[in-house]
Amino acid sequence: MPQAMSVTASGVGMNYLAVCEGAAVRSKDAARTAEALRDIMAGGRTEFRMEYPCSSPQGPRWFQLRVTRPDQTQTRRIVVAHEDITEVKRTQEELARLSGRLMHLQDEERRTIARELHDTTAQNLLAITLNATRLREALHDAGEPICGALAETLELAEQSLQEVRTLAYLLHPPLLDDVGLVAALSWLARGFSERSGIQVDISIDDGGEPLSRPAATALFRVAQEALSNVHRHSGSRRAWLSLYRTDDTVQLDIVDRGTGLRPPARASGEDAQRIGVGISGMRLRLEQLGGQLDIRSGPSGTRVSASVPIKPRDPDKNSLNEPSSEAASDMSR
Repeated sequence: MPQAMSVTASGVGMNYLAVCEGAAVRSKDAARTAEALRDIMAGGRTEFRMEYPCSSPQGPRWFQLRVTRPDQTQTRRIVVAHEDITEVKRTQEELARLSGRLMHLQDEERRTIARELHDTTAQNLLAITLNATRLREALHDAGEPICGALAETLELAEQSLQEVRTLAYLLHPPLLDDVGLVAALSWLARGFSERSGIQVDISIDDGGEPLSRPAATALFRVAQEALSNVHRHSGSRRAWLSLYRTDDTVQLDIVDRGTGLRPPARASGEDAQRIGVGISGMRLRLEQLGGQLDIRSGPSGTRVSASVPIKPRDPDKNSLNEPSSEAASDMSR
């Protein structure tokens, strides 16, 4: 049985496997490490890596545990190393915090632009259509060139008005703030079906309400991206959108029966970018809220699943400031 090399002098000669097994009752990390050690000793695997928090006199720290078996000879040599990655974790969390802040600012900008389009541009276009209508009525006896020009102007104004209203709602639907996610998703699905000709079957459980604005916005954006992908890439003529609550989580699923990604994959990294650049941003947004995004694709279609807790965590909270378990501390001694 390998002997553990301790980080401090007091641990020299200790049985590292015994230490992990002793802490396993209090720590899932210790249980995972003990299981990995047994597998490595039996030759079932050659390495194991895990990140874990640990308390110290200087405050919370993060370590990476690496367990390796350099060879498979009869001498069972196992190397256990603990690497302090606190600064790396702090940098990652600061980057995630800044990314979350950027997404929040983007949401606010989209909300502002949508309001300006709806309250100003759309109203100006409405005034143009009304004026064009009055001119056409007043000049109904005019020649064909004038009547034709007025008719064309009126048609273009009405078309522009509809496009501006649609753009404003897609940027940020007022329903999302005024009524909630359920109404906004219903509006999104109906509008998408009308514009694309793709049937969207909706199953929405009102138990998903109420949600915080960031959580509702994140789920709405995921639905937008997923439906857009159905239209651009899937080839499916039908999609299913469902929103429901499971325990303390709200789940959003968008499913189609299109061609999917090839080869079949659980999309992440480059695969996620093939579905849509916005999806990778949604993944980060959901993770910062304590939720997750899962994309599964194959020849029979694609499923996009997003979930957020009813009470999402504060995205600005730094996990390095949270207390770490004593069991994890025991592992590093």
